[in-house]
Amino acid sequence: MEKMIEIWLNGLCTGSIYALLALGFVLIYKSTGILNFAQGEMAMAGAFLCYTFAMLLDMPYVVAFLIALAIGALLGAFLDALFFRKMVGEPIFSTIMVTVGLASILSCVGGILWGHDVHAIRSPFTHRTASLGGIVLSQGALYTIGASLVLIVIFVLFFNRSLLGIAMKGTAEDPHTSGLLGIPVKRIHMLSWAIGSAVAVVAGIFLAEQSFVRLSMSHTGIKAMAAAILGGMESIGGAILGGILIGIVEGLAANYLSGMEIGDFQFGDVKDVAAFGIMILVLMVRPQGIFGKRKVERV
Repeated sequence: MEKMIEIWLNGLCTGSIYALLALGFVLIYKSTGILNFAQGEMAMAGAFLCYTFAMLLDMPYVVAFLIALAIGALLGAFLDALFFRKMVGEPIFSTIMVTVGLASILSCVGGILWGHDVHAIRSPFTHRTASLGGIVLSQGALYTIGASLVLIVIFVLFFNRSLLGIAMKGTAEDPHTSGLLGIPVKRIHMLSWAIGSAVAVVAGIFLAEQSFVRLSMSHTGIKAMAAAILGGMESIGGAILGGILIGIVEGLAANYLSGMEIGDFQFGDVKDVAAFGIMILVLMVRPQGIFGKRKVERV
């Protein structure tokens, strides 16, 4: 029983990171209609920035975290102004290819600046554990879960209660009408990219604390996209649920399916396969995702 609870808590920790990345996907998609395939690379860049300021420049961890967050937000706003402002309303295939190219550029720049070695971030929670009724967990995992939940609640309240959040939702529904009503659509799009990139930076730093800082951590963005699609690309709650669900399924698969033998057949590491398998099964029943809305077009 204790092992099962530990698996679920570790899965919740990983799922919280996926949920944050998926939240960035949904935020940018809802506001601009652009599916950002470079979200994982932004998370990777944020982790490397935090590593640079905290480890190489020996700044306090909190200061390094905040600086990386600010640079990530500025990077998102810059990318919107430079590339994506002209892509709003263009065919989705064109915008996808731009984000794929951006992902490749960020990976190459990351390799040039930081190399291909594996690095570690030393945070206030490094090598510290907490005991909960006989279950031993790292303080970093508990911190990741708690901080992610707080950020998720803040985002939900922001979009549902604040005037700016409501303006962003309105811009996502109908940018032309929103512009006629006096909403600065271009600024809203830039803000969406800034917030989406900042969320990716936070997720990347949390992920680096649980593992290491490396270029390949950008592949987590694909799982986060699967989480966003699973929950429904236009649903913030769906992105959160999708991320947590995939994190827990991964944890269960890693502990109970990986290495299992059936006759002469032996399973390998099926953790990554399980994440996409659950997405495919759900989409076969609900193609629009768990909380997605079926679109009906009248002819």
